Amino acid sequence: MKTKPILAILLLLCGLALAGCGEQAGDEADLAFSLRTGIVEGRMAYIGVGGAIDGQINPDLTVQTGQRVRIAIVNGDGASHDLALPDLGRQTPPVMGKETAAALTFTASETGVYSYLCTVAGHRQAGMEGRLVVTQ
Repeated sequence: MKTKPILAILLLLCGLALAGCGEQAGDEADLAFSLRTGIVEGRMAYIGVGGAIDGQINPDLTVQTGQRVRIAIVNGDGASHDLALPDLGRQTPPVMGKETAAALTFTASETGVYSYLCTVAGHRQAGMEGRLVVTQ
């Protein structure tokens, strides 16, 4: 029988499957934030989920230089949204549909205060804007 070639193929396939189970390189973060989109008092907003920002509307996200940061958004209202950090050249893909999610992962390299916002037409003006504060 030709069991050796079949066994070799099976082992190779198992190895490839296990290799795909881990996180992608570069996605690890020192600090993670989660924001849910929603309507609060008639205005569109990002609502903090978990930790120190839980329940806060458009919370300040405070990080230190050199930290690897992950910001996730979850669509809580069903409208199309995204999250952009224009001054840092970062933007999630759109989340179109309730409970869909997207995230940004980056290293905070320079101190400063940066806006995060939704780039969908009219959403920033409707209230979807907050601050990323990068400290020493």
